[in-house]
Formats: sequence, C-alpha cells, structure tokens
Amino acid sequence: MNKAFCLLLIINFYSGLAFAQNMQIPEIGAFLPSVTKVKPGEVTAVDGLWSISSLDKLVRIDRGRIYAIEGWNHLFILKIKPGMVIIKSFKEIEPGVYDGEDLPLQGPLIAQLTGDRILDVVVQGALGEVNYQLIPSQLDDPAAFNTLIKMLREQGL
Repeated sequence: MNKAFCLLLIINFYSGLAFAQNMQIPEIGAFLPSVTKVKPGEVTAVDGLWSISSLDKLVRIDRGRIYAIEGWNHLFILKIKPGMVIIKSFKEIEPGVYDGEDLPLQGPLIAQLTGDRILDVVVQGALGEVNYQLIPSQLDDPAAFNTLIKMLREQGL
C-alpha cells in the first residue's frame, strides 16, 4: 500500500471517531403524567424521599404515587423529568407490602419493605421481570415508619 493511501485511511478513521464522540443520542420526553395530573391516594408510612438503587436517583413516594425528583434517561432516549409520575396506584395491601403500576417499565409491581428498611421492588414489565430497591432518604413520618419496621422485624422479615 502506498503511504498516501495509509495516511488517508488513518485520517478517515480518526475523523470518524471524533464525529462519533460528538454525536448525541436524541432525547424524547417520556410520555408520563405530571404529579399534578395524578390524584393522590392514602398516606402511607413509606411516604417521603427514596433513592432508586440501580439509578442512584431520588424519587418521592407521596400518597399513592411515586414521582421523579431527579431526572434520568429511560431506555437511552426517553427523558424522565422531575415531577413525572413513574408509579401510580401505589398502596399498602398488607403491612409492609405494596402494589402499584410502574409506568416506565409498563407493568404491575410488588414492593416488600424489609427489616433492613429497604423496599425490594419486583416489576412484571413489558420486557420481563425487573428487580430494584428503594432506599429511604427522608421520610415524612419517621415515627410511623419505625413502628412498621419494628413490627416487621418482630415477624422475622
């Protein structure tokens, strides 16, 4: 191969890398309702700020709905923005066990509060089962939460 051709290939290769590094994946707002559009439900002992373990993003559990405090990208291009409801119909079905509908994952969920103060969440989503944990950051009623945790620990959970 001649030197000019090799040089042209090298320049073309690095130009392509520079172009790829500057490309941005387009973001589209997730098609989720605003917290102002989802009617609140009942107060629970878990109402407050929680962190999604796999994303390290804050959400708020608030009277039957969970909405984003911090934004993130879902499936690379859908932008979940602060104030968007990600879980609706979130309610306690038995002490420390909650169900609801995960909107981004498109499926029903069960969340189990553990004696370690963590909500273990399982979603039967459109793309299969997804597991994650919610970790408490700031609770609205710490006394009610601690009472529930104490009861769960007494039951061995």
